[in-house]
Parts: sequence; structure tokens; C-alpha cells
Amino acid sequence: MTRPAILIASLMREQGWCGVQTHFRAVMGYARQQGYEVSLAEPYLVSRWIRKLPWLAVRLLKVFSRERAALLHRMFTFQYMRIILRKNLRMLKGRAVVIYAQDPLSASAALAMRREGFQFRLVAVLHFNISEAYEYQLNGLASEGSAAWRSLMRTEQEVLPQLDKVIFVSDYMRRIVLERNPALAEVQVEVIPNFPEHATAMPSANQPVRGDIISIGTLEPRKNQGYLLHVLAEARRRGYIYSLTLVGDGPSRAEWQVLAQQLGVAGQVQFLGYVTGASGLISGHRVFAHAARMESFGIVLVEAMSHALPIFAPAVGGIPEVFDDGVEGVLWPLDDAPGCAEKLIGILEDQQAFYLMSQAAAKRYQTRFAPDVLGPRWVSAITGEEVA
Repeated sequence: MTRPAILIASLMREQGWCGVQTHFRAVMGYARQQGYEVSLAEPYLVSRWIRKLPWLAVRLLKVFSRERAALLHRMFTFQYMRIILRKNLRMLKGRAVVIYAQDPLSASAALAMRREGFQFRLVAVLHFNISEAYEYQLNGLASEGSAAWRSLMRTEQEVLPQLDKVIFVSDYMRRIVLERNPALAEVQVEVIPNFPEHATAMPSANQPVRGDIISIGTLEPRKNQGYLLHVLAEARRRGYIYSLTLVGDGPSRAEWQVLAQQLGVAGQVQFLGYVTGASGLISGHRVFAHAARMESFGIVLVEAMSHALPIFAPAVGGIPEVFDDGVEGVLWPLDDAPGCAEKLIGILEDQQAFYLMSQAAAKRYQTRFAPDVLGPRWVSAITGEEVA
């Protein structure tokens, strides 16, 4: 029996270190190891000369209205995705094909291909936190109830019930999406945790990093790294001076740098910016700290456990599904920096407690999140075939 070709549809380029990109690269790598033909369809594969004028129009419109610019950008992106999907499906004519969409807009473009007569299995994974509309709202690209917000919600409501299968990375997200979209009860759904890719580049030899605490993620309000600075300052007041490595860049970087100065911990914090192969820096630290206000899953937490690092993270979204409080890490509140400092000190200064938590983190990774554990589940869910 000939295996189906897997065509991953994503609005994002292949290279990059956000959770979506890490996810589909991990799936691509494992599926290829199992003998599947896998390719990526993304809008940036359309000729840059075709994209040049529309993108310029988006940038100009952004000066007057970020929301309208976002809507225009999505309109062009949808058309580019259709072009790329059509091209790939024509090349795969006569083959069994699975389109694996990474977002509702990509899934919508795939449905447009079905209306043109192409036949394929259509599966989507939902990476967003709460909803795409909520994420746009957090990033200042849409306000609740606005045209952009309504467009995002409408796409989700209309597209998801038409798919062959929808995969969630946490049961938390499954419950939220099914509650607001009851029509999904007629669609096959499955919850499968994310797993990391391990073919990542190690840090360059001229930038060795060793420290106590590491946090990786875009520096933005939702990721809330400024809270970690408050925890660091509270620990310092108690006489414990820990180093913190912040890996990532984003709109909040300047704000967090000023805050570090104000709190008197600037000398303890390294702002590394964007680092290729950032997960390679994890092993040079003792614990991983996270302060996101919302997280559908948190693949970076799994990456940290793969390096045997205890986790400090809030009980938001799907994070409580990643580790158990007091076993592989600590669930800490986002409104009690002194209390969090005490929790941090309690683990870092207790050698036995730290050792047990570190070993538990490594074991949970190996038994629950390793590629050879989750890889078969993901490929089977996407293709509909049994994978050993």
C-alpha cells in the first residue's frame, strides 16, 4: 500500500523558533524517518515580485489602521496559500494526499482547493491560545468585536467543522474550542501533546552561557518576562543572587531592560536576543522559568525537561498538563513575586530537592514527550494510518 504524501500548510516559514515552527519541523522529521514524503506549503514560496506590491500596500495601510492592515494581510496570505497548495496538489496528482494545516486560514485555503475538485484528507492542529482573535487582541492588531476580530472568529467557526480531523495540543484547548463551536462535535478530534525536535543547532562556541535560570520566548506582554525580574529582585532582597538568561527578542525587550535597571538586577540578567538553536542553551542552566499569562501547551517546557531542568511556570492554559506541581517542577502564581522567590530559593538551595525534581523532569520527558513516544501518535493521527 502506497503511503500518502503529507503536505503541511502553514502561514509561517520553515525556519524559525516559535512553537508552531518547532512543531511542524518535528512532525516533518519524524514522518520522513518513517518513509513518508513530506513537503511544506507556505505563502512566502510565492514569488517575491508577486508579493512586493501587496505587502507594500499592507505596510502603508498599517500607518493608518493596524486592524485593517491585518485584514488585508490575511486576504493576500489566503490567496498566496491557494496558489502554493494548487501547485503542490497538481504535482501530486494521482497520489493519496493529506494536507496538515497549522491554522484555520491555511485550512480555509485547503477547503478552497476541495471546491476546485482536488481530493485529499484534511487535518488541522490548533496552536493558538484561546483563539486567533484573542492573540490578535493581545498584540494590538484587533479589538474585541472589531471587524478583524469578527473575521478571525468567523473563519474558525466556519472552517473547523468542515475538516476531517482536528488535533489539539492540550485538553484545555479542546474544551474551550468545543464549547464555543458545538458543530465540532461532529468532527473527529484528538488531544496529543507536542514533542520537540532534537536536530537543533548547539550554541556557538564563542557564546557559552552558564547560569541559574533560563527563559526562552518572544519578549512580549503575553510572555510576561518582566515578572521574572521581580522574582529575581525578591530573591536578591533575601540574600540570594541568581543569574537569569532571557533568550528571545520582541517588542517588550526595551521595557524589560529598563525594569531590570530599576529593580537593581540588571547585572544578573543576560538579554541574548534571538538565538538560533536556543534549546541548546538550556543544559547550561539549573532551572527553567516561565511567566506567560496564557499558554495552550508550552513546547519549551518539554524542551527544558528533556535537559532535566525543573520547571517554574504558572498554572495557566495547558501548562498543568505538562508537569505535576512539586514533582517535575513548581506551579507558581503571577501575582506574588515574594512567594515565587521563596519557591525558587527552596529548590535551588536544597540539593536533595533539586536532584529529585531534576530526575523526575528527565523521566517524565522520556516516558511522555520523547519523539519515539509521541511521533507515532502524531503521524498516525495526521495520516489515518497505523504507525509503529
